[in-house]
Parts: sequence; C-alpha cells; structure tokens
Amino acid sequence: MSKPFDVIIVGAGIIGATCFQVLSQAGQRCLLLDDRQLGSGVTGASGCIVRVAHASLQATRAAAQGYHFYRRLAQDSQGQVPFAQTGYLHFAEPHALAQMQGWLEQEDIEAQLLDAAALAKRYPDLPIAAGQALFEPRSGYMEARPTLHYLVRSAIEQGGVYHDAVQVQAIRVDAASRRAVGVLTSNGNYDATRVIVAMGNGTSEFLIRQFGHSFGLWNQHIQVTRFKGAAALPTAPCFIDDTHQLNGRWCPLTGGFYVGYPTGQRVPASQGYAALDQRHAQLTREQGQSRFPWLQTASVAGALCHSDCYSEQPIGLIGEQPGLPGGVLVASGFSGGGFKMAPYVAMQLADAITQG
Repeated sequence: MSKPFDVIIVGAGIIGATCFQVLSQAGQRCLLLDDRQLGSGVTGASGCIVRVAHASLQATRAAAQGYHFYRRLAQDSQGQVPFAQTGYLHFAEPHALAQMQGWLEQEDIEAQLLDAAALAKRYPDLPIAAGQALFEPRSGYMEARPTLHYLVRSAIEQGGVYHDAVQVQAIRVDAASRRAVGVLTSNGNYDATRVIVAMGNGTSEFLIRQFGHSFGLWNQHIQVTRFKGAAALPTAPCFIDDTHQLNGRWCPLTGGFYVGYPTGQRVPASQGYAALDQRHAQLTREQGQSRFPWLQTASVAGALCHSDCYSEQPIGLIGEQPGLPGGVLVASGFSGGGFKMAPYVAMQLADAITQG
C-alpha cells in the first residue's frame, strides 16, 4: 500500500499549482491531480495580471501578497518565469483613488497619482482620456505556462507528486467521522486527510454532483477582446477601470491591446474555451473608446474567451465550508482574478492546514 498523502490538490491551474508549491515547501506531502496538461484550462486563457490596488482593504492586502510572491518568483527563477513590468493603471473616482493610494503605502507598494499630462507622457502611443489615474509602476503581468511549470517543478523538488491525465471522480468520505480520507480517481484510490478542490470552472459542477450544493459558486463567460491598430503598440499598461467596468493589458505577441468588458452570461461547467463573439467585441469597443480613443479605429484581432468560477465573496471561497465534510477545502470562485490572488489563497490554506 502506498503511503498516504497529507494533502491532495484537485486542479493544476494557478490556484492548485501555487497551493502545491507553498504546501510542499511547508513540509506537507502533497499530490496534485488534473485531467489535462498544465495550462490547458482557465489559467492558460488568463491575462495573468499582477496588480494590487482594489476597492477594498481586504482585497488590496490579499493582492499585495501575490505581488510580492510573484516578484520574488521571477527573481528566484533567474529568467525562467519572466515578469513583464508594464505598469498598472486604476481608474476610479478621485476619492477612491486617494484611499487606494493610502492602502498601497501600507502594503509597501510603490504608487502615484498621474494627471492627464503625466499619462500622455508615460504612454504616448496610447491616448488615455482621464483626468487622473492611480499608477503602480512595478506591476504588470506573468506568462501562464512558464509560471505553472516552475511552481510544479519546485514542488516536485520538495517531494510533491504530480499526475496529469487523471480524472477525480469523487472525494472519499469516512461515514462515521464525516471526514475526507482521500479521492477516487480514474487511476485508483489515493489517501489523504485533506483535499483541496481547486478546479476552476469545474468546481461548482463537482461540488453539486457529490455534495448536492454549489456553495454559492457559478460559472460566467469571459471575453477579453484583442484590438490591433494600424501600427503595433510598443507597450501599454495593465489596467482596471471601475467607472466603465473595463480591464485589460498589452499583448506583446501582436502589439495589440486586450480589453475586457463583462458579459454577464452564466454558463454551464462544460463551456470552457469559446469562439470570439463579434457582438460583444463591438460592445467592448463602444464602452472602451471613451477611456481609450485609440479603440475607435482599431480592428478586432482575437480574444481570450473562456468561462471562470464566480462567487459572491469579496475575494473567493477559501477553506472548509459549512455543509462540507471535514478536511475538504475549497479554493475557487475568484471571478477572473485568481492569478493575482493565488499566493494569498495558498498561504491561507497552508496556515489552516499546518496550524489546524
């Protein structure tokens, strides 16, 4: 009989991979399982933006952990995991920006308020219609696959075990204690006293199928449209626009500019990647050109289209939940923001597991 694991992590997206690395470094014997190869799920279609400013102090502190984690990761990897430092702009009402700036100072994050002239000087190739924006000069984005590979390889070096092409069919629960004892998979049984469900857009369906409840999670379609101008943009910032409900970043491959606008479309777990919806691309252009006039003449040149798991929680669903067996922890529902929140989630779960 094989030795039981301390923790089994179901799902090898950015949440699962980061949990795998952090828990393995904390001395836990971990098993990471996924039914696909690394980067084949939601994380592979993510913009992987790493930024800190949020409209709440709780989310700002959580994102700051991610920011510092990824900056160290890029440095420790010696170039294997690049961090693209494009800068990050946050557009909101002036009083909200001032409050966010104060929070960033508390978290030791460099930030400054830029007026219209300063914005034009910093990004001369991308006109920005804004009287003011909060700027994080050292923020930016990562690349999904190198980050995932580095995290998983680091965990394996710490004694972790990783298997792909394995479908987790159920969490095994002891009837008497109502606690997790492992998982049933297409590759047989694996034993552990704790199971982390980090299945991205497959989480809600898995929980409903086994436990009859979604625990407040649902899937929503995301489309982040890539626009291309007559000439390639040499750079552009990552950004969030609270006023116009926009988000996005530069695309280094094409010199284009990704712009996202909510679809509001709930979808089943079976819908992962999808084709570009031209109607929504046009809606994104109409909404976005009031902030970025450059979009008026830019053409649609692709998109990141996929579903992700959403929740009503300010950050996401993290840890044990009322109604779930003991030892079953959820790490999902980050509403498109899982990449920047993954280190915070992993550290929260590591504290709960190692200290609990």
